[in-house]
Amino acid sequence: MAARIGLVGLGTMGAALSLNIAEKDFPLAAHTRTASVIDAFLASAGPLRDRLTGAEAPGAFVAALGKPRAVIIMVNAGEAQFLEGGPII
Repeated sequence: MAARIGLVGLGTMGAALSLNIAEKDFPLAAHTRTASVIDAFLASAGPLRDRLTGAEAPGAFVAALGKPRAVIIMVNAGEAQFLEGGPII
């Protein structure tokens, strides 16, 4: 099942928001720069784990999203350069 929402940035706020979204029964794809952070996040998700997809590479993250792609970016100021035309940011 394709994720309905994507979230980039699994810091304190991004991880909490991801779990909140998954708790509301929305499939979510998550990406952050550090693979070990993704692994730890998924391991700690408990019963919500089946609604979460972790993506280590930006391309895998985009591929995990259904269209239209909705992405929440929870990172320090910068630019998400890996989305092709038409994302909702």
